[in-house]
Amino acid sequence: MGYETVCRVRVDDRAGSVREAQGKVLLETDELIVRGDARVRVPRTSIERVTRREGTVSITSPSAIVTLTLSPDAAAKWHERLEQPPKQRIDKLDVRPGAKVWLLGVTDASLEAELASRTDHVSHGRTARACDVVFVGVESVDQLDRIDRALAVLVDDGAIWVVHPKGRDGVADTTIFGRAKALGLTYTKVARMSGTHTAEKLVRPRGARTRHGG
Repeated sequence: MGYETVCRVRVDDRAGSVREAQGKVLLETDELIVRGDARVRVPRTSIERVTRREGTVSITSPSAIVTLTLSPDAAAKWHERLEQPPKQRIDKLDVRPGAKVWLLGVTDASLEAELASRTDHVSHGRTARACDVVFVGVESVDQLDRIDRALAVLVDDGAIWVVHPKGRDGVADTTIFGRAKALGLTYTKVARMSGTHTAEKLVRPRGARTRHGG
């Protein structure tokens, strides 16, 4: 998950327009997002400078200067987070070097490129064996049985990431959790996959791990 807060936000679009309002601010892997009347999106790769003065933090990019009004303690934390290099998505997805990965119903060129930098063992076929990580694409409820297929080939301490669309048109996370519970799986983590998709991580409970998926 990203880092978030609700605070007073001032947005200068650097073209003479200034908006100021209370808004929800999210720091995601690849962008800073402000929601509300001062809405704006700033790619993290475009951030040129981050400065702090007491309870304010200013983020400067070519497209906008965003100023957050916070408490001094919160400002210090936001300044520190914004100064840190963004954590790569592949690290948030807990894919170890050399892991055996299966992409089941998932088409994502950027994800495949990230996986290629981490492992040479990525399968795109209809079946796989002894997988450490399975990415399962679930665009509709009738594709939930893909989770069953992923579990059948998962190593004991492996993980299934269920990738699905965000919002009301996607499969609800509660529906995914229900299928996971029926299969004896536990939900442990959520990750943002893109602007349109999110993913839930499912694993076997430690007490239920024996010698599956060999």
